Amino acid sequence: MTTQVNTKSDNIEDLRSAINTMDCIAQKGLSEISAIAELALMALETTKPYRNPEIIAQVLSAILTRSGDIENGINCEAESVGCNYTDPKTELRYAAKRAASEEKSAAESTKEGV
Repeated sequence: MTTQVNTKSDNIEDLRSAINTMDCIAQKGLSEISAIAELALMALETTKPYRNPEIIAQVLSAILTRSGDIENGINCEAESVGCNYTDPKTELRYAAKRAASEEKSAAESTKEGV
């Protein structure tokens, strides 16, 4: 049986690869968002979006979707090398939400038992 040992150079190469991928995701995605926003601003200099506001809604939806894709892609790469950022305040809010849900479930099951 052979055991594979990660060497320091393997770890550095993993980090280098993750950083390269994150840079690629950021450059491509943020350039796309910038182009979409610039086109939307140019469109607002004409009458078309005012006659059909759904155009601007679709632009905003595209920006929202693409920014979420970028965020997820970068986070996934960071997680793959154990370097993902977590916001302590956000984690506290999630924990509070879970606790509130558990309290609500417990209260509901107590009512059902009465």
